Amino acid sequence: MITLTQVKKTVFFFPLQHHDLKYVNSEYGKNGVRLLYVKREGNTHCIKELEISVHIRLDSVNEYLHADNCKVIPTDTIKNSIQAMAKIHGIKTIEQLGLNICDHFITSFCHVIYCNAFIQEVPWQRLEKDGIPHCHAFLYSSEGVRFCEVEQTREGTPVVSSGIKDLKLMKTTQSGFQGFFKDKYTTLPERADRVLSVEMLIKWSYDACPDTLDYDCIWRTAHECALDAFAGPPETGHYSPSYQKTVAEVEVICSNIHYSVTPLEKLGLCNDKEIFTPQDTPFGACASTMCRTKGPGEECKAPLDCKSHYSVGWKSVQKN
Repeated sequence: MITLTQVKKTVFFFPLQHHDLKYVNSEYGKNGVRLLYVKREGNTHCIKELEISVHIRLDSVNEYLHADNCKVIPTDTIKNSIQAMAKIHGIKTIEQLGLNICDHFITSFCHVIYCNAFIQEVPWQRLEKDGIPHCHAFLYSSEGVRFCEVEQTREGTPVVSSGIKDLKLMKTTQSGFQGFFKDKYTTLPERADRVLSVEMLIKWSYDACPDTLDYDCIWRTAHECALDAFAGPPETGHYSPSYQKTVAEVEVICSNIHYSVTPLEKLGLCNDKEIFTPQDTPFGACASTMCRTKGPGEECKAPLDCKSHYSVGWKSVQKN
């Protein structure tokens, strides 16, 4: 067995030569830059509160190999640049801000060869009373967190992805789980009627990003589709034979939130599916990715990273 001490001796007392090293990824940046943008149009105010993480990659790794920092853009400069882009361009959508940030670093620094901007938006909604929207007051909503990721290389066009995270949904019937594979370790009983609750993450990528693209409309449509796919018609709902079946399109990750029927027999009470106990861990997770098909001879354009993004938000310092 190789001990930690042996590893340290190998690394520090017998260092590898530079030509033996290959940097697979040397990006760096600033995480968790938070800002509140207020747009004033007379007495009416619009707000966007964001958490932004930006990473860049340089055309050399001299700072690692030769302790040469002459090309290193300080992460404090990255933070200041993010704030400056919000001031100069305003924030129409988080996707457009991500494009502005990536364009700034790619065009302003000839030695920056890659930029990644991950942005998530705090879900504030305008406060309403008796159907009348308030001009400058807002209410925190829990209908999911909007996020986007923009990636750009020096030679390529920007790749924009948008999504919804922390979207928690529940229905108290019209769900079951039956006919699953069983072996000697299976103890889960089949159920034809159960509580179904999930925390969803949905992410989609754009083939092209013209200036006329309405990111807000697309996000609202995706959000509505997710709710419809989960719940079904408001009067009747629809039956979900598993939470995998509830997954609809694009890239969707569902984390199953379990609610077990609380045993009340020891209290001398009958529990007719009225009292449930939430179980945070362990929980099941399901991922599904679907790509738009192309015509004969056409290649399907895939995002830069096609794996399921269980770690979406890894650049975020906190979870909303």
